[in-house]
Amino acid sequence: MVEAGSTMDVGADSMESWQRIVSGSFVPLQVMSAEPDRFRARMRGRVVDDVLFSEIGVGPHRVDRSDQLIARSPQAFYKLTLQLSGTGLLVQDGKEAVLRPGDIGLYDTSKPYTLSFDEAMRAVVVMFPHALLDVDPDEVSAITAVRLAGDNGLARAVSPFLREIARSIPDLNGSAGLRVVHTTVDVISTLLVNEIVRLADGARSRSGELLHAVYDHISRNLADPELGPQSIAEANYISARYLQQLFTKQGTTISDWIRERRLSCIRRDLGDPRLAHRSISQIAAAWGFPNAAHFSKTFRHDAGETASEYRARVLAAHASGVTG
Repeated sequence: MVEAGSTMDVGADSMESWQRIVSGSFVPLQVMSAEPDRFRARMRGRVVDDVLFSEIGVGPHRVDRSDQLIARSPQAFYKLTLQLSGTGLLVQDGKEAVLRPGDIGLYDTSKPYTLSFDEAMRAVVVMFPHALLDVDPDEVSAITAVRLAGDNGLARAVSPFLREIARSIPDLNGSAGLRVVHTTVDVISTLLVNEIVRLADGARSRSGELLHAVYDHISRNLADPELGPQSIAEANYISARYLQQLFTKQGTTISDWIRERRLSCIRRDLGDPRLAHRSISQIAAAWGFPNAAHFSKTFRHDAGETASEYRARVLAAHASGVTG
């Protein structure tokens, strides 16, 4: 994936170089073209809080994600594509979706898929870990490779929103960038749930409803240092074992998910100039890390730098207007 916090803007004049770019930015992929000598492509991208926002423009080509490539890179991501120009064919889970300008399609990198374009195309692609989506994976599989028409329903509002986010890729930095990321994932989640309910004639699965309730409970109680599997299970009238099973399906654990959400909120606050007067320990405690030593160790392990180093770097970049 693109290095977190940096903006990438690269071009390619061969399939080989494009394959290196997309495999390094997304997940390992096989790229093919019927016109290799005339192949041209370009990509702008930025990673914010494990979410890759990108805009790509490519000549006619085909992309395959095979079982062999998945075995080499088994990370579980969802990729959501907004077609800007050209027409594409998305194939996954035995389904096919023809995507035209304005349409949205979803696919899962942990399963084989194919994307085919018989003409030059442009698209916005947002890639994010499974665990960021508060939707049951079994429900999501029902809407992979399903055309979400850009002129109908919620997609009519989400399509222009994603287009504007793509135009603002260089500006997705600091606390504002983190807020935009969280909002975008929430918007995507809402769009997908709406489509899931529509396809199921107004109903959701029991696990889908339960997972939504669990995520909501966690979000409302992140500041509580006592928040944990047992208290969450009791609040939702399920066993701690079943709760863990819900998150295992997401490719994570409930403890890891809580920690990541807390650290994400802390990173957002550390990069907010309006909160520069608050100490790091105060910000950490406000998000459920009352033990300063434990927080420092956790943050450094996750970010590869101390909280004070992170704060200084992000605030300095904000003050100077640096976005890359």
